Amino acid sequence: MKRNSQLSDVLHVLLHMAEDDRPVTSEALAATMNTNPVVLRRMMGGLRDAGFVVSQKGHGGGWVLSCALDRITLSDVYQALGAPQLVSL
Repeated sequence: MKRNSQLSDVLHVLLHMAEDDRPVTSEALAATMNTNPVVLRRMMGGLRDAGFVVSQKGHGGGWVLSCALDRITLSDVYQALGAPQLVSL
């Protein structure tokens, strides 16, 4: 059985972002997930399109929450990821 951990990974990242008051780089967030920054950026793209996060380029840039974390539901995050299969048989 292959497990898709995107949902739990993104929830983990959102919690890290909520605790930080400054932009967090893709590299730093990817390190918390033990993955490549490119993988993280692909996942964050859906959250950005849904309006939950924004990214800033350049020195001092990174990802920040664009709304309060308590306004984002688990279903919102799941849909922003493209409703991935949670378990594959």
